[in-house]
Amino acid sequence: MKRNGRVTLAGASLILMLMSAGCGASPGDDTRATPTPSPTSEPSPSDTPSDTPSDTPTATPSNGADEPEVQTAVEDLATRLGVEVADIAVGPLEEVTWPDGSIGCPQPAQMYTQALVDGTRLILVVDGTDYAYHAGGGQALTYCAIPSDPVGGGATA
Repeated sequence: MKRNGRVTLAGASLILMLMSAGCGASPGDDTRATPTPSPTSEPSPSDTPSDTPSDTPTATPSNGADEPEVQTAVEDLATRLGVEVADIAVGPLEEVTWPDGSIGCPQPAQMYTQALVDGTRLILVVDGTDYAYHAGGGQALTYCAIPSDPVGGGATA
């Protein structure tokens, strides 16, 4: 195979054949097709449509109006504005991610942690004007006079 330090054509061909033989399927590989069920087999219960309603309750979206923290925020806003609680519409209560420790309500001359904070945002509406209440890090909702948006501008996924 070697002549004067060179590999002959026959030797090179043999090396290539041996190398390509290692690229095939190993003895444990099963390349056969998976059998398909015969048309006479019975459908499984999960394949059959059900006429009875599911026992699993479905969740309905809620604005959180019944939550104690939302009621506290509504009462706080009614006091701040001097309006009746009935005059306040409860907007969405969203789970959000705040860009830093200010939880979307930065105060002048304050420093905040520069890490994402999981929290919530509540929007209350009086006479067409939105009022924001923010929370983060397990804290209660607090009024935010000059709110900024959470990461992504809305609710988390």
